[in-house]
Amino acid sequence: MQAWNLVAVALLTANAMADEEGFRSVFDGRALAGWETPDPSYWAVEDGVITGRITKEHPSTVNQYLVWAGGELADFELKLKSRVNGEGGINNGFQFRSRLLPDHDVCGYQVDNNLQTPWLVRLYDEFGRHTLAWRGERAVFDGRGNRTVTKFAETEGTAWFRLEDWHEYHLICVGPRITLRVDGRLAAEVEDNDPRRRERQGILALQLHSGPSTVAQFKDIQLKVIKAAMPPIKPRPFAVEASRVALQREAIAWWPLDTGGHGALPPLRHIPGWEKFALNVRAATDVVILDGAYFDVRPDLHGGEDAVTVYLRARDSRGVWNSALFAKRGSHEQVHFNLFSVDLPETPGADIGFEIRTDQGFVMVSFPVSQIEATAWHDLVGRYDGKMLELFCDGRRMVGKPWRGVLQKNHEPLLIGAETDAGKVVRHFHGELETAALWSRALTDDEVAVLSEAEKAGHRER
Repeated sequence: MQAWNLVAVALLTANAMADEEGFRSVFDGRALAGWETPDPSYWAVEDGVITGRITKEHPSTVNQYLVWAGGELADFELKLKSRVNGEGGINNGFQFRSRLLPDHDVCGYQVDNNLQTPWLVRLYDEFGRHTLAWRGERAVFDGRGNRTVTKFAETEGTAWFRLEDWHEYHLICVGPRITLRVDGRLAAEVEDNDPRRRERQGILALQLHSGPSTVAQFKDIQLKVIKAAMPPIKPRPFAVEASRVALQREAIAWWPLDTGGHGALPPLRHIPGWEKFALNVRAATDVVILDGAYFDVRPDLHGGEDAVTVYLRARDSRGVWNSALFAKRGSHEQVHFNLFSVDLPETPGADIGFEIRTDQGFVMVSFPVSQIEATAWHDLVGRYDGKMLELFCDGRRMVGKPWRGVLQKNHEPLLIGAETDAGKVVRHFHGELETAALWSRALTDDEVAVLSEAEKAGHRER
């Protein structure tokens, strides 16, 4: 059949489906109008079908996404047909109620499938909890994130479809419940009642997974909106936001850690990979949870000659506070700066401290965690101005000590969520982080206060 005939058939099919009550087509079978991607070389419309293609001549080392430009979705039904072919265990799927990261990677809910696996399709949480429900499962997450699973006997065992062939996904998202059907049969279901990890709304995106040669195809994409998404989160008050933006522009580094380092400048790597951290977790805003992972920055990043300010917004949900936080050190003899938590012998319970080394020697200040709410979010700021070493919490000066001298530089990596000691990465932070920043000067008291005020202002849960 000629190409124009195939397109005509696709359009007639789309129009017929659009007659189904409440559904509308979001792909016209002719062009990628209404869809966005930073690299269109991987995507095309071929014979009325959206086609993502990776070849040996045109490889991809990162996932490619084609994002629907119609805005975020909350409660909805989606029907689409898909197939995937390629070399080996090809991975493929599509994101929903998800978040677009600065480098155009995506985190959040996903319909995920994989060739050469017995499960073929599952409900997944990209950069989050990973598998939510395998094919043949109904998973319920309670308010604390605990997962309970029951089986669908009728959909266990050998799959009734092949990923290489056209098959229809029917996804229904209403409140906390996500239901996936494949060719009309129930495949997987999730009820997500975890208030900090569930996604109430987000983008829709088709995935072309990095790896070997792959052809991922989508057609007959039909959408029914049941409940509209909420408008974007209200920005912070202008005066607070303007002051914060000014501080951000002046910083040597400002890292929104909720993106996991994606698109960060200076570059920020998370080590190890995805299995030790989770991104799509909400407090007042999106945050990252570290569970044995840490962030690594290049070793040549330092503060000023005789001044430095470091900032970290962190939460230890256990209230333990006995780990590294934000460090450029190799030992007590090799410290540029170190923001840390530890149980010091001089005080009962855990302490939060800040230390540096200058040409005058090593110096440290600290305060007991008992002076703050141990399990709450805190804005921690360490400051050295060439005359005084100080530590702030939530905009309040907690402790200070007179000190002078030129800050000593080193070749140790700058780590967030861990520290180095004698060449080994130790004292991993198990908790939640939102933002880290570094300045080559000492911020003023008012500027330190802005960092905390900005976090308190203008936030609301979506």
